[in-house]
Amino acid sequence: MNSFSVSESSDGHFMLQGHLNRNTVMFAWKNSLSDLNAKQDKSNTVLPIVDLAEVRDVDTAGLAWLVNLLRQSKQQDIQFQLKNVPVTLINLAKISDVDNFLSVQ
Repeated sequence: MNSFSVSESSDGHFMLQGHLNRNTVMFAWKNSLSDLNAKQDKSNTVLPIVDLAEVRDVDTAGLAWLVNLLRQSKQQDIQFQLKNVPVTLINLAKISDVDNFLSVQ
């Protein structure tokens, strides 16, 4: 079964792990905005980092989820950085013409 989880690393990064696809996006990181906002409030000089190094099997539903997270965070003035974005996700973003939304570190 496909699974997806989010954990916080010892250095305070949010680590996304597992499959980010049509089978898991409905369960993906439900508290994402509040978690990012809380992390942002703690440090005004360093943006929270969302690390996608352990994300596997990304599809267009996963891309749509991430673009929606970026859109919602912008609307609420929550900033964060993406790190270790999988090549598959970058390629999907380019094909879908939404790669300008991904601020890749």
